[in-house]
Amino acid sequence: MVKKVLITGGAGFVGQHTFERLGGPGYAISGVDKVWHDEWGIDLAEEGGAERAFDFFKPDIVIHLAATCSTPASIERPMETFRDTVLTAVNVLEACRVDQTPILITSSVKARDGMTPYGAAKRMVEIWAQEYADAYDIPVIINRPGTIYGPGQEGSAESGWIAWFLKAKEEGIRVTVNGDGKQIRDLLHVDDYVDLMAYQLNDFDRFTGDIWDVGGGVDNTTTVEKMVEYLGLAHDHGPPRHGDSPVYIGENRVPGWQPRIRWKESGFFG
Repeated sequence: MVKKVLITGGAGFVGQHTFERLGGPGYAISGVDKVWHDEWGIDLAEEGGAERAFDFFKPDIVIHLAATCSTPASIERPMETFRDTVLTAVNVLEACRVDQTPILITSSVKARDGMTPYGAAKRMVEIWAQEYADAYDIPVIINRPGTIYGPGQEGSAESGWIAWFLKAKEEGIRVTVNGDGKQIRDLLHVDDYVDLMAYQLNDFDRFTGDIWDVGGGVDNTTTVEKMVEYLGLAHDHGPPRHGDSPVYIGENRVPGWQPRIRWKESGFFG
C-alpha cells in the first residue's frame, strides 16, 4: 500500500534529503514550504494554511520539519521564532487532529534546556504535540537531533555551524569562535537522520509516545575548537553565546537504529 507523506518545510536542508530518500516505491511524497512560489508555497503559520495542504493532498503521515533553525536569531527576533516554530506546529497538529493523521516531528536537542527562545519554542512544540497525542489519540513521534550536517546545507554565522565553517574554509573567511571553543557536539550526518525517519515510518506505532534524543553519538563527538583546528580556519574568539550548552551528545536509545556514518570518514570534510 502506498503511503502519502506530507513534508512540511520541504525546501529546507533536511526536507530536501527526505524527499530524495522517500521518493521511491511505497511512498507518494508532497511538501509545503513558505519559500516556494507555486501552489505549495504555503505559510503554515497563517490561518487556513495547514487545512489547505491537508485538503489537497490528504496525507497518511506528516513529517513536520517546518521551523526556524537559529538560536542567535531567536534571541534577536523571538516573535518570529514563536510564529514560525510554535504557531506553525500548532496549526499542523490541529489539521492532524481533524483528520487523525500520524505526525513525526523534528524537534531539537536544545529543547532540553529551554534557555533561549529557540529552545523554548521547540519545547513548546513538544508539549503541545504530547498533549494532542494524549487528548485526541493522535500517533506522534518526536525526535531531538543535535548537529545535523551534510551536502546541500547552507551555513551562516547564525546557524548551521558545520556548513558555515566549510564555507569559511573554501572562501578564506575568518570565523569567530564564541566562548572558549570547548563546547562538545556530536555530528549526525543527514543521511543517518533521514534513514532514522524512514525506519520510524515503517513501524510508526513502535516509536510513538516518547521523545527520541538522537545524534552522532560518542564516536562522532568533537569540539568547536577541534573542528576549527581540523579545517585550519583563521579565527578569533568572541563572547559566549547566551544559552550555549557546553555539551550536546545524543542518547541514541532508539531500538534498532544507530548512526553509521563517522564524520571523519564521510568525505564531507575534504
